[in-house]
Amino acid sequence: MKINRLINQPFVHLGIAEALSDRAFIEAMIDFELAVLEHREQNQLIPKNTFQQSKHALDIELFDIDAIGAQTYLGGNAAIPFVAQAKSLLPSDVRPFFHQTLTSQDVIDTAMMMMLKPSLEHITQDLEEILTACSVLIKAHRSSPMAGRTLMQQALPITFGTKVAQWAAPLIAIIPDLSQLIQSGFYLQWGGPVGVSHEDNEDHNLPQQVAASLGLSAPLLPWHTNRQPIHAIASLLDACAGTIENIVDDIALMSQSELGEVAEPPIEGMGGSSSMPHKRNPVLCALIKTAALRMHGHLSVISNTTAQPFERALGQWHASWVPLTEGMALVAGGVSYLKTLLQGLQVYPERMSANLDLNSDAYLSKSLKEYFAHNEDAIYPLIEQASEEAHSKHQGFVTTFQALLAEHSIELSEDHELIIILSPLSYCGAAQRQCDTILQAIENTTLKNESA
Repeated sequence: MKINRLINQPFVHLGIAEALSDRAFIEAMIDFELAVLEHREQNQLIPKNTFQQSKHALDIELFDIDAIGAQTYLGGNAAIPFVAQAKSLLPSDVRPFFHQTLTSQDVIDTAMMMMLKPSLEHITQDLEEILTACSVLIKAHRSSPMAGRTLMQQALPITFGTKVAQWAAPLIAIIPDLSQLIQSGFYLQWGGPVGVSHEDNEDHNLPQQVAASLGLSAPLLPWHTNRQPIHAIASLLDACAGTIENIVDDIALMSQSELGEVAEPPIEGMGGSSSMPHKRNPVLCALIKTAALRMHGHLSVISNTTAQPFERALGQWHASWVPLTEGMALVAGGVSYLKTLLQGLQVYPERMSANLDLNSDAYLSKSLKEYFAHNEDAIYPLIEQASEEAHSKHQGFVTTFQALLAEHSIELSEDHELIIILSPLSYCGAAQRQCDTILQAIENTTLKNESA
């Protein structure tokens, strides 16, 4: 994949981009064509030694990839100049059998599947490591109270462990789907000129043999204009993108200077500003967010190419190539960055607690009034005063209320019941149970994939 290093490179996974490069594409097309020759020869449909002669002649180093690229516009796809160049490299006696019973879409689609499958395996592995990082954070912060926020405003208390559990939950659902797609959702394409296959190939079950040798699944029928396999891959990539985007939205907001509840890992040279040296920008979040947004756009293009007319589409087939391959590299990049982010995430529970206490009167007032019902004339005014001072002075309610109690010589610091009432953990619902549920689900998911 050719990328503009200054504009595109920061957001894609460079290893995956290389795995989807022009050279890798040509190599995949060669491997597919050779697999067809090998199995047709084994089934005595072409002369002996055709495969070995072709394999010897079609060395990737002999191909002029730039020339193929320059000629692609003439036929609208790279398979046409590739086949022409490959035939020019072959001995004359085996040349007629090369690309026999195939069409350009067979070569393009199959090569795509061959390149994309290992890339999705890489993404899945990184997601499992992200789940492990989530597990570490949940265990460390299952009892770290923080403000739950709705409509961008403080609501009731939660714990940071529960928030991380909510981040992990959709990944736990996505990973099995990715594993299933890797196992059976990358299909061989071999339908010939109009998708009805060649009778000799079908009589000898050659599609099944070739698919198995390439590590692909054999489809029910050729899928030239049935683009559900492509849509399934793109949809799962977009589901990954949405999930990681949700996580970094939270992290970026929580790392704002005014909140300071978390921070990205300190990576030398990362996060600085060209004009404001004091800044520590959440750059990893920005990279991940950008990759996710671009994947959403790519899914839109692919969705609009799903309906394709007759036996070969005009433009819809071609339009899906860049969104699919670039989308894979973008999501791989986003997932890789997220792994780095979560494995090194800096968490500040004391800031979470302090921010939570700024509005803790919202959930404490009722319980306090019930607790002090026997002494309401003396205590109720202090509760109201503490709430008013906490908001006007932008300070913690609990600290203010306790100071007022001391000021009025009301000593309740040893009252165990009051300590429970003032603890935000008493208002966190099933947070602990949710942490336990997700920790067990993470363990089950990672163990299942290890044994698969």
